[in-house]
Amino acid sequence: MAEVFEGTDTRLERRVALKLMHRSMAQDPDFVERFEREARSAAALNHPNAVAVHDQGSDAGEIYLVMEFVDGSTLRDLLRARGRLSIGEALDVLEPVLDALAAAHATGLVHRDIKPENILITRDGRVKVADFGLARAASGASAATRGVVIGTVAYLSPEQVQGAAGDRASDVYSTGVVLFEMLTGAPPFSGDTPTVVAVRHVNESVPPPSSIAGELPSAIDALVLSATDKDPQSRYRDATGFLAAVRATRQRLGLSALAPVPFTGQPDNYDTIVLSADGQANSGATATSVLEPPPGTMPPADTTTSGGARTRAEHGGGNRPPRERSDNPRPLSARVRRRRGVLALLLVVLVTVAAGAGAWAFGRGPRADIPDVAGQTKERAKTAVATAGFTAAFTDDAFSETVTKGLVIGTEPSIGTSARQGSTVLITVSKGPERYTIPNLSGRTPTDAATALEEVNLVAGTQSQAYSSTVGKGLVAATIPKAGTAVKKGTEVALVISQGPELLPVPSVVGKTSSVAQATITKAGFTPKVSLAYSTTVTKGTVVSQSPSSGKAARDSTITLVVSNGPPPVTVPNVVRLPLNTAISRLRAAGLNPVVRTNIPGGADIVVQQSVAAGSRAPRGSTVYLDAF
Repeated sequence: MAEVFEGTDTRLERRVALKLMHRSMAQDPDFVERFEREARSAAALNHPNAVAVHDQGSDAGEIYLVMEFVDGSTLRDLLRARGRLSIGEALDVLEPVLDALAAAHATGLVHRDIKPENILITRDGRVKVADFGLARAASGASAATRGVVIGTVAYLSPEQVQGAAGDRASDVYSTGVVLFEMLTGAPPFSGDTPTVVAVRHVNESVPPPSSIAGELPSAIDALVLSATDKDPQSRYRDATGFLAAVRATRQRLGLSALAPVPFTGQPDNYDTIVLSADGQANSGATATSVLEPPPGTMPPADTTTSGGARTRAEHGGGNRPPRERSDNPRPLSARVRRRRGVLALLLVVLVTVAAGAGAWAFGRGPRADIPDVAGQTKERAKTAVATAGFTAAFTDDAFSETVTKGLVIGTEPSIGTSARQGSTVLITVSKGPERYTIPNLSGRTPTDAATALEEVNLVAGTQSQAYSSTVGKGLVAATIPKAGTAVKKGTEVALVISQGPELLPVPSVVGKTSSVAQATITKAGFTPKVSLAYSTTVTKGTVVSQSPSSGKAARDSTITLVVSNGPPPVTVPNVVRLPLNTAISRLRAAGLNPVVRTNIPGGADIVVQQSVAAGSRAPRGSTVYLDAF
């Protein structure tokens, strides 16, 4: 769809990622209209785990998107380096992805192309999701893409493969496939062609990841299988439901709190570069002193220092022999001491007079006004100050609510005041607005949360209560504004205190089909888990029992459903060459239903052929046709 370049926003002087759409798509008015609409929707998504969209437009036939520059690598790079991730690492990646998707889903925005390449990891371990809405924009193009499935086939949901546009449940499926790959090292389905992989998504169920990596607990299997159910109605409702299940699983497994994801990209080479005389660069070399005299020249004369350092004469400045050094010099006479004291006093007076005269003369030098450099970049301000005849120096950067980060706030002396040319002008550059990020306080006591807020110059505000299936009663479940939001110093942050899990009535689904039962359990606020069992009394695919069967249970907790797999299979006996009546008796005794298909007259009623091979397994009650002669 596009090529991505690293660019510079010349107005705000920041690095950006510039995505240029292919010209074939830029020439399609349907695509351009939808692209602009989706870009506006993506730009409205303000979330710390979503790559920000700064701008969108066109120039000389090029349709472009300006996005936040993320200095790091992708989840694909991490998987190539590591093969697969531990449970904790996989959930550390998954949670921020789902957090960003949940924010998008809440505003009606669907991603439609979740894959490791669209999950970015910064150098400090933060996770960001890129390319919201672009798949939808492409799917609306005219002849170039109409009728084509847009997305990456390894992560497409069954309904997308079958032509649906994709919705929140499709994002849940794709994210579940990414979780499967993080845990096992490969997507669940592979094939010789993309078509084969697509067909497998439609016709096969994603296997439990423990079938590939056997050490995984059943709770992780349940997480993946619930997200990747072929029936969209049987998946988590949206990313919010998936995220709640992930957090509940993390708590159930006793895993540590969310941690930064390990960055495995190759950092840039920042070694010192030393240039030799011929212009060649050498990395990591040791620079020699530029103060060494040229070969063949006389070094400068030393001055006398303590400890017996040599004088100019001792360096060879004359033919006099070195003076002898006495370890016990004779004491000076009082007359000599007085004389030296007078000389020292005169020297001080002369130096003082000279300094005063110099300062007077220096202060009477030419003067000029400090130039107006407010709002300029550091380099432009430095140039302007130097052009006016001053020496520029920079103070520590300062916060500013009105001046953009990286631009000049003001100077000392103040802009417009007169100062002597050649004097130093101190320039102060903006750090941008003073903002502090609300920390993740989930699971902390209110007292600990208040202390953590104070440490980042924020204040604990009012408290409210809400149900939580992931945080224990009495602990902080969330904050308002939510964690990760940047706010002003001293902002009051409201604490939402957990009341524990919300207890909901458990519906009875015994006797219903498996798909209907799972949809009912999910709609009621629970997570269904299915196991199969043989039954001679309950039709295959129908729920035999459930646990718990009634009463109330915590929201998002697991309801186990036992589904009938039909009667157990039996081994078909060999009745060929047996008398017909004997063959019928043996088949009935084995639990099968014998039916005489042909009986040619004139024979001895001996079985010459049976429709189901001897030794094979068949469901109890299956029909076996007999031919006799």
